[in-house]
Formats: sequence, structure tokens, C-alpha cells
Amino acid sequence: MHRSARLIGTIVAAIGVAVLVSFGYYVFATLGDFHKAQMFHERNPGNAMYDLQYFVAATGLGFTIGGAVCGALLLLNGLTWIAVGGVARQIERERGGGTR
Repeated sequence: MHRSARLIGTIVAAIGVAVLVSFGYYVFATLGDFHKAQMFHERNPGNAMYDLQYFVAATGLGFTIGGAVCGALLLLNGLTWIAVGGVARQIERERGGGTR
């Protein structure tokens, strides 16, 4: 049981790290575009084109931040599975039924 839990945890944690790093990189790569759209939006109030550009930039930034948060939660879930595997290993050792 503990090997299966640790294997599942390792796979989920690796996927979580990959998602977190990729979305995190994309957030910082597009942050400049968001600030540019925000600046144009503030300097030209009521202009529909700049309002739409700001809305698109803010929505895109929100979704990429959400993706990075999902990656962090996957990583946390994987680490929890690894911890459950450690607890299961300890229980199996105490009962005498587990192997190394």
C-alpha cells in the first residue's frame, strides 16, 4: 500500500510542479502586457478599445494565475499522498506485515 501511495504522490506532485512552473512563467511573461493595457485604460477613460484591451488582459492574467494555483494544489495533493504512504509504511512496520 505504501509503495502505491508514494508512486501516486510522486506522479501527481511532478505534474503539479510542471503545471505550476509553466503557468507561473507565463504569468510573469504576460505581466508587462497587463500593465501596459492598464496604463492605456487609466489614461483614456471611456475609450471602448482600451477598455476591451484591459478586460482581455485582466481576464487572461486571471486565468493564468488560476492555472498556477491549480498547479500548486496538485503539488500539495501529491505531497499529501507521499505523506500518506509514509504513514502507511509506519503502520505496516508496527503490525509486522510490511516489507522494506
